Amino acid sequence: MSNTPGDDEQSLLRSAGYTPETPPTPGSTTLRPPNSRRRFQRMDSSGPTEYNDPAPRYSSPVSAMSNFETFEAGTAGLGIRPQSIQRVPVGSRISLSNPFEPSSSRSTPGTPGLTNPFENPYIQNASGTPRSEDEEDITKGKNIFSDSPELPFVTIDEVPRVTPLTGTPMSMNNENDNDNDNLKPYAERLSQSIAGCPANHDIHSHRYSWLSISILMLSIYSTIFSGIWLVLALAQPRYGRAIHSGGKLSPSTASIVFALFAKTIELSFVTVFITFLGQVLSRRSLVKSSRGVTIAEMTMRTWVIQPGFMITHFQNLQHAGLTFLGVISLTAALVSMFYTTASDAIVSPQLRFDKTKNTVMYGLVQASYANPIYIEGNCKTPISKDVDPDGNAGLTCLAYENAGQSYHNAISFLSTWGDINAEGAGVSTNIADRPAAPGMLFDNTTVVGSWVAANYSNITSAYEKYSRIVNNVTLSMPHAGLFAAARASKNGILQPEELAGVGEYNIEASVISPTVNVLCANMNKTEVAPLIYTTWPHATVTNSSSMPGQVLAWPGYQDDIQLLSGQQYLNSTAADDVFEWGQKYKRQPPVFPMVGFVRCKCIIANSFQYPIEYNSLTNISVYMSDSVYMLIKAPDASTADYTMCQLRSYQSTSCSSFYNVSGLSDGQLESHCDDPNNLMAYNRSVQPAPETWNKDWRNVAQEWILSLSLNTGLSDANSSTSRLLSQLIPTAPSSGLPTLPVLTPSISELLAVMAGSTLMDSTSDSTFYHYWTYPANILDPGEWEPFNASISSQQYTSGLQQQWQGIFYVVLLLVFVTNVFCLVYFILRHGLVTDYTEPSNLFALAVNSPPSHRLDGSCGAGPEGHQLDVDWHVMAENSSGHFFIREGQQGVQDNEFELRRRSPQNLKSITSYSKLSAKRNSFL
Repeated sequence: MSNTPGDDEQSLLRSAGYTPETPPTPGSTTLRPPNSRRRFQRMDSSGPTEYNDPAPRYSSPVSAMSNFETFEAGTAGLGIRPQSIQRVPVGSRISLSNPFEPSSSRSTPGTPGLTNPFENPYIQNASGTPRSEDEEDITKGKNIFSDSPELPFVTIDEVPRVTPLTGTPMSMNNENDNDNDNLKPYAERLSQSIAGCPANHDIHSHRYSWLSISILMLSIYSTIFSGIWLVLALAQPRYGRAIHSGGKLSPSTASIVFALFAKTIELSFVTVFITFLGQVLSRRSLVKSSRGVTIAEMTMRTWVIQPGFMITHFQNLQHAGLTFLGVISLTAALVSMFYTTASDAIVSPQLRFDKTKNTVMYGLVQASYANPIYIEGNCKTPISKDVDPDGNAGLTCLAYENAGQSYHNAISFLSTWGDINAEGAGVSTNIADRPAAPGMLFDNTTVVGSWVAANYSNITSAYEKYSRIVNNVTLSMPHAGLFAAARASKNGILQPEELAGVGEYNIEASVISPTVNVLCANMNKTEVAPLIYTTWPHATVTNSSSMPGQVLAWPGYQDDIQLLSGQQYLNSTAADDVFEWGQKYKRQPPVFPMVGFVRCKCIIANSFQYPIEYNSLTNISVYMSDSVYMLIKAPDASTADYTMCQLRSYQSTSCSSFYNVSGLSDGQLESHCDDPNNLMAYNRSVQPAPETWNKDWRNVAQEWILSLSLNTGLSDANSSTSRLLSQLIPTAPSSGLPTLPVLTPSISELLAVMAGSTLMDSTSDSTFYHYWTYPANILDPGEWEPFNASISSQQYTSGLQQQWQGIFYVVLLLVFVTNVFCLVYFILRHGLVTDYTEPSNLFALAVNSPPSHRLDGSCGAGPEGHQLDVDWHVMAENSSGHFFIREGQQGVQDNEFELRRRSPQNLKSITSYSKLSAKRNSFL
C-alpha cells in the first residue's frame, strides 16, 4: 500500500467499485438541498499534524471508512477525525434509541452493513459537490457552530468508540459490547443535540402576568412612599401628641416604624431599578439594529446590589460608567447606599425646636391679684378647724410659707454676693447690671426677677436732690400663673415627661408682672420724731414692767392718732417728698407706737430713746394705705441716722414673663422688662395699660413682714434678720458722693428679694390682666383667660437637625425621581421580557451559545480591557425557538439554514422575538 494516504484511500475505493466524482468546475452552480449537520465540540486530537485535510473528496463510504480506519488506529478509536468534524448526510435519519443500530434507510449501495452514521465521516452534499473549505475547515479560526449555535456540545468522552469498518460500538468500560446501558446516556444527549434547545416558555410576559403585576406594584409602592418621605423631609411636620411617651405611638416605636418603612422603600427601589436595568439591557440585546450589550454594562446591576464591586472592579466603571445608563446606575447605587441614612437624618421623628410662633394661650383664673383670703385659704396645711377653732390655721401656714420662701431667696441672693465679695472685684453701681433677684416656685422652678426703673435707683442723683441717702429699687417678678397655664391640657404643650424625659419648650407670655418697690431713706432723730407716737404731746405712755426704762404706747394708742381740725393728713416730715406723703401726694404717713427704751439706769424726765442699733419696728396699719413700713437703726459706728423703709406693689405693664422647661430638670421662670424691642411686653398687647399701686398687696405684705420678725424692736429682741438688714444700709462717705455698694447688696435690694415670694403668691391663680372685671374676688371653679404668647417647643418632628444634613435631600429627591422614571417606563412597556442580566438566565443562555474568539483568554480570570466593550446580542432560531448570545462582530442576521427542518417548540417565543428584535434602538 502506498505511503500516501490519498493513494490508499483511492485503492480502497476502486476495490469496492467506487470512483471519485469529478469536482464541479469553478463558476458552476450546484443546488444545495437542506441538510442537518451533526455537531460536536471542537477539540484537540492526537493525530498526525500533517493530516490537515478536513474534508477529503470521497464519493464512496468505503473510501471514507478506510480513511477512518487508518485514523482510528492512531487515535484510540475516538470516532472523530483530528481537526475535523463528521457530517450527517442531508435527509438522513438516525435512530434516537440506538444510533448504531443498522438501518436500511441509511445504507449506502454497494457497502453492505455500513449503517452507522460514523461509518462515513466525510460525506459529500446531495449534489455530489464536495463541501467548501470554509464550511469544513475549523483550523482557520472559524467556528463551525456559528450558523446554528443552539446545539449542545458533545465532548470527546461522550462520543462512543466504534469498531473500524463494521462500526460496532466499543464498550467504554471493557465490558460486554452488547451491553446497551452505556449507550443510553449518549442517545439521550444525541436526541437533545438534534432537537436543539428550544425555549419552553415565551420570553415576553404579558402586563397582566404575575411577574409584571408584582414589579408594577413594587414600583408603585416605592414611588408613593419615596414621595411621601420626600414631602415629610421638606414639610418638616410636627407630630405633636401623635408621638409621645405613654401614647399609642411612643418615641421608640415611632423610630422603629420609620426605619422599617425606609428599609422597605430602599429594598423596593433596588428591586425596581434592577428590573428596569435588566429590561433596558435585555430589550436592547434583542433589537437587531441596536448597539448590543457589553459585559461592562451587564455588571451595572451588581453596582446597585453590591456597591463594593465598583471598588474591586473599577475597570467596569471606566468602560460603562460614563454612558447615560451607566450614570443612572451609578447614581442609583449611591443613593440606595445612603437612603436609610438620609431617612434617619431628616425624616425619622426627632426632638427639635420649631420656629417661635405667636399664639393664644389660656390660663385658669380663680382670684384677683394679691387676694389675701385666697392666698390664706390656698395654703395647704394638715391643721383643720377642729384643731384650730380660732381659724388661724391658714395664717399660721402662710407665715411658715412666707418665712421659708423669703429666707430661701435671701440665702441664694446672699450666696451670690458672697462670691462677689470674696473675689473682691465688685459689681456695677447700676442696679440693672447687679445680680438678679432669685426666687423659687413650688420647690421645682427657679424664679428670676428683673430690676426695673433703674433711673430711680441712682443713689448719687438722689443724694444731690434730697441731701440724704435714698436707696430706691424696684423689682419685677414673672407671673406665677404661667406655670399652671403651660401644663394645662387646653394649651396642648407637650411636657418633658411626655417626651421620654428630654423635651424642652420656651414660652414668653404677654401678661402683667407683679412688682415691688422698696424705698429706704436715712432720717435723723428730729426728722423721725413726728412719726413716733410716744414723742407726741399728750401721748399716753406706760412703763414696761419687764424692761426698766422702756416707754410703751398704751394699748389703745391708735385711737389717739387723730387728724387736727381742718387737716386731712397727719404730721408732715422733712422726707414727705421722698416717700410721697401729705397733701401733695394724697397719702398718709405711718405712725410708730414707740421708739425703744433708756439704756442707762437713771430715769431722765421727758426723755425718750429711739430703736437701738440692729433693731427694727414695723407699721402695717396706715389708713387706706398701699404700703407697709419699717424703721431700722444701723450700727452707731456707721451712722447716727435712722432708716425708714417703705414697701408697696403694683403690676408692671412693661414686662413679659418667660418660662423655660428643659428635660426633667427644674424649669426657670423669669421676667423680661424695660426692653423697647420686647414685642411680647404686656403694654404691646393691651393698651392703654396704666400702672397703679395695689392696696390689696399691703394685706399680704403685713403677714409677710411679721413672719420675718422685723417688728421685734419693740422689745429689743435683736432679731437676726433685722441685724443683717441694718448692716446693709448705705451711708454717706466722709468725702465725695454716695453710691450703691459694689461688694454687698443694699438694704432695699435684700428686702425686695425677700418680698419677692409675696409677689409669686399674689399671682398664683390670679388674673393675667391689670384689671379685674369679675363680680367676685374669688372664682370657683374659675375662668379661662386668654393671653398672647409666643411658644417654641420641642416635639418629634421630621426634618434636618443641622444645616449640613441638607445634602440628604438630594438622596431622597433622586430616589423619588428615579422611581417615577421607572414607573413610567413599566407603564409604557407592555409587560416584561426575560431579564438576561440575571445570573441564572445569563448562565443558561451562555452554556447554549457558541464560544467567542473575541473573549480568548477570559475563561479563567474573566474579561478585561477591550473585552468588556464587546457588544452582544440575544439571537433566536426562528425554526427551532432556540435562543443564544452572539458577539456583535459576527453580525445579527438570522441564519436558519442548518435548523430550518426542525420543528419550533414554542411559537409564542419566536413571535415575541420577531416583534422585539424589529424595534428601534432606545436612547437608553
